[in-house]
Order: sequence, then structure tokens, then C-alpha cells
Amino acid sequence: MTDYYKILGVSEDATTDEIKKTYRKLAKRYHPDANPNDKQAETRFKEISEAYNVLSDPKKKQQYDTMRKFGAGYGAGRAQKGAAGFSFDDIMSMFGERSGFTKGSRFTGFGSFADIFSSIFSEKGFGGFAGGDFKTGMADAPRKGDDILADIEIPFEDAVNGGKKTIKINIEQPCDRCHGSGVTPGSKATVCPECKGRGTVTFSHGSFAVSRPCPRCLGRGQITGNPCRKCSGRGKIFGPKVVKINIPSGIESGKKIRLKGLGNPGVNGGPPGDLYLKIIVSGHQYFWREGKDIYCRVPISLRQAILGGKIKVRTLTKQVELKIPPGTSSGQRFRLKGLGLSVNGVRGDQYVEVKVEVPKNLTEQQKQLFEKFADNVGLN
Repeated sequence: MTDYYKILGVSEDATTDEIKKTYRKLAKRYHPDANPNDKQAETRFKEISEAYNVLSDPKKKQQYDTMRKFGAGYGAGRAQKGAAGFSFDDIMSMFGERSGFTKGSRFTGFGSFADIFSSIFSEKGFGGFAGGDFKTGMADAPRKGDDILADIEIPFEDAVNGGKKTIKINIEQPCDRCHGSGVTPGSKATVCPECKGRGTVTFSHGSFAVSRPCPRCLGRGQITGNPCRKCSGRGKIFGPKVVKINIPSGIESGKKIRLKGLGNPGVNGGPPGDLYLKIIVSGHQYFWREGKDIYCRVPISLRQAILGGKIKVRTLTKQVELKIPPGTSSGQRFRLKGLGLSVNGVRGDQYVEVKVEVPKNLTEQQKQLFEKFADNVGLN
């Protein structure tokens, strides 16, 4: 199996930044433009581009590391681990990976349970299983593209009122130069020497066989020619994308909006994945919300707190008049029924919290008057 770590000259625990830095250094050194008519440099450039294509992508790197582990275990380790060098935990982890039920994973892009079985067990050991309906591999089967999850911040008013919006987000998307192929337009691909074009490699022991996507071509069965310079052969770039969304009124932070078909492109003609936008509602200088209820805080004078009065209060749609009863304390809340948010056809309320403003910088005469007043009403 090709050792991508050795090709780039990095350790297995190298960070993404370290891998990227090393790749750029090597790519600059062996780039065909810097080495015209040098076939060895051209071959070396293709090797380091291929290695970077795998090691720079967390998902591809994880798959490659798994294959290296399984491949190494096939030899001397198989007596301890069982067929093909796999332990039971290894096989179960493969089930989890193919079905999408990995730790921290939320979305899947894979088919039925039969597809999961067929991608792991070849016909050699399980040809008659379930009536022989299982496929021999998933290399050529159409698969749905990966879903994309992105955060989007919207103003408080948009969350309250809802409506259609056009937004710009930065997400990973197909490279516009190579159209997601990872290959320089016009260059040709060759049959993968690792899997001989099958897209899968098989580790066997006796009547038991385990088949996995080829780590070199990543299940495509072909090795790309000259890697696309814009995306370094990954087929994807990170950049802005303009999308139109419909924001439901009353949406809260943490909720997701699904945009069907705007995720990563499918594999082998499969449908694209979906784009999920996780909503983050911006704070507001006047309002805050708890569920379908709206809250605000307004100041009142000491006179209004003691004697009562009327004040103007801002709501989501208009200004209303609120009566302040005599003897109101700071922090006291008043309910405005039905002036909150409408969520699922049920409208909440607005609560107004008053804050009594105490006069500052009193004159000596004002202080004396207040002391007389305090003595009169029994204030300590």
C-alpha cells in the first residue's frame, strides 16, 4: 500500500497545518512549471498531490489510516485478531462507519443495510447470504453526497417576523475549475494500480473475506492525472455561496433549516446531499425572548414609582400605553397579554420589567426636603 506519510515526509500524528505547509513546500519544488521536461519531477509532483489529497481531508485520512491498520494486521497479527487480521471490534467499527453511526455524526449518505453488508463482506465468504441479493461492492453504486452543516446568524427581527431572505455563506463546495473531479481539465485518468480499477481491495483468510474501498483511489477505480491546481486535487474548495431561504416566524437559536440538494455532490451519479443551516439569533438592544414570550426593561422615575402614572412601551409591532400603579418597586413585571411571538399558532405575551431611576447629584435643599419626606413616611 502506498505510504502517503512517507511521500510527504510527515509523521502520522502531523496536524492539518503541518501537512499543508509541507505539501506547499514540496509542490513548489517539484511543480512541472519549475521543472520543464523533467519526467521524474512530474511524477513526484503527482505523488505528493495524491498524498495531500488524502491526508488533507479528515474523512479520507481516517479511511486511509484504517486501511493501513487493517492491511498491516493481515500478516503476523491475524493469528491474534482472527480472519484477515480483524478483531470483532474492527469489523463492528466498520459497520458503524459505513452506516453513518459514528461518534459525533449526525448525517448519513449511505444506502440500505444490505449495502452496508455488501461493502464489507465479499461473495467469497457470504455469497449465499440473504438469498445472494447483496452486491459485491459499493465502488460503482450511486451514493448520496454528504450533507453540509453551516451556522448562520440572523437579526432578532428576522427571527420574530420570518420571511424569505437571500444570504451569503462560506461553505465547502465543488471546485468551479475542475467541476469536482479533482483533475486538471483536459488531463486523463489511469486505472488504479492498487485495486486494478475495481474500486475495492479485499483482505481474505480461508472462506472469510472483507472488502473495503481502495485507499489509493478512494473507491473510484481510477487515479487522477494532473491534479487541479485550484483545489489541489480535492475536487472541493471553500468559498462564498448565495442561497435563498424561508425563515419561519418565531424561529429560535439552535434550530436548523434544511435546503434539499444543496449539499455535496453525489458519488457515481447519486443525488446531492442537503445543506442544513443552524440558526443563531442575534441579541437585541431592547428585547429578549424566552420561548414565545418577549421581555423588555424600561425605566420609570421615582415619582412614577411612588405616585403611579402612565408610560409608553415599545412592542414588536407598535407602542402601547402601560399604567404604573402607585408603590411600584424596581424589578416588578407587568404583562401585556397576546403581544409576544406567535409559535405554531399560539401567541405568547410581552412582559415589561420596570427599573426605578433614583435621582443623583441632589442639591442640599433637595436632600433636606427628601429627609423630611422620609421622616414623614417612616423611611429608615
